[in-house]
Amino acid sequence: MYMDKVLFFKSFLRSPLQVASLIPSSPFLVNHIARHVNQLAPLRVAELGAGTGVLTRALVDECPSIQSLLVFENEKNLKNHLRNIFPRLPVYADAFALHEAMQEQGIGQLDCIISALPVSWFSAEQNEYLMELVYRCLKPGGAFIMFQFSLQMRKYLRMTFQDIKIKYVPLNFLPAFVYYCYKM
Repeated sequence: MYMDKVLFFKSFLRSPLQVASLIPSSPFLVNHIARHVNQLAPLRVAELGAGTGVLTRALVDECPSIQSLLVFENEKNLKNHLRNIFPRLPVYADAFALHEAMQEQGIGQLDCIISALPVSWFSAEQNEYLMELVYRCLKPGGAFIMFQFSLQMRKYLRMTFQDIKIKYVPLNFLPAFVYYCYKM
């Protein structure tokens, strides 16, 4: 756990635009999201921006319904770390290639997509494309869960999803807003 924090911090220093935080998500944030995902009982899930894998570990350990988990991490040291600790999971670099990864894995649509991508650094066009991509890859009734440190993404989410709930998780560095969005 300590080494994960060191790896994460070093990755942040090397690539602050790819790694949006100084340290991995707190157990409070991870448990908040994992509990919700477990209640959804999804079969096919993608995690965008997995970092050191703290949420990935919770999904693997606490969400028994998951049959397919696609993991995305663009920062190369974190991506290699994920491949080492989760050798049976497919780990991809580019979250914008989500659809291609799904095709490669034989997945038609996803039940749930979770994102910790550093979208505050994305252009408006990238954020709009990300929302279109997520919506296209989700099955009807599917959930998109995104956590961020601001409410900046509300406008993009509202352009895409009709059913949006926002929860605040203060026990995280930085405190996080978790968006729960559902495809109609």
